[in-house]
Parts: sequence; structure tokens; C-alpha cells
Amino acid sequence: MNTKQVMLSAALCAVMGAAHAWNQEVVEYTWAEGDDIQTLAGQYDVSVEQILVSNGLQTDEITVGTVIYIPPKHATGYFNPETGVYTIAPGDDLLEISRRFGTTVEAIQEENDLDGTEIIAGNTLLIPAAQ
Repeated sequence: MNTKQVMLSAALCAVMGAAHAWNQEVVEYTWAEGDDIQTLAGQYDVSVEQILVSNGLQTDEITVGTVIYIPPKHATGYFNPETGVYTIAPGDDLLEISRRFGTTVEAIQEENDLDGTEIIAGNTLLIPAAQ
């Protein structure tokens, strides 16, 4: 590889890394005229269901001006809004789960009688109200 190819490869890696790094935290997004949930999900590399579940929505009919939250890629377990129960997914941690639901690690620990921060995929957590 010549110097130009090495520099181009490095630049592409930096751009691709930055594109994936921006979805490490919850993203607050204001719905605009013409928005499409499929496209939005693709832009943030999450599923439509993850967006709907994270926002307690039953349908993808979203009113212009509504603020929705895009979950981080690694807090993608299943949340049942009717029961407030979250099923832990592989790679989840309490910090990212708390960010997804607008609460704190301490509130989740208290609600679930947890002494530490260790959680296991497949187990469930009760999610306290947002703080």
C-alpha cells in the first residue's frame, strides 16, 4: 500500500468508528414532518420494535413534534410497558439500562434489591419510574 492508500484507509476507519460510536447513549429525537420510523431505525442501527418499546408506543404513528428516544445499541432487552418488566439482553449493563429508561442505577438496584451491578442476560428487572 502506498501512503495515499494508508491515509484513505485510516480516514475511512475513523469515519466508520465515529458513525457507530454516536449511538452509545440514548438519543433524544424530535419527530419531524416526513420522518419514517424504518429509516430512523436504520440510521441508528436499532430495530423499529426497540424504538417503539423504548418509548412505550403501541404503533409507529408518531405526531410531528413528539420527542422520542433512540435506545443505545447495547441496552436492547425486551421491555413490557404494561408490567414495567425489562428482560436483560446479552451485553446489557445497569448504566445503559438506566439511561434508556431515564432513571438511575441506584433506583434500579433499590427496586430490584440488588447489592451490586452484576446482571445476567435472560433475567428480569423491574424498571422504576423515570427520575
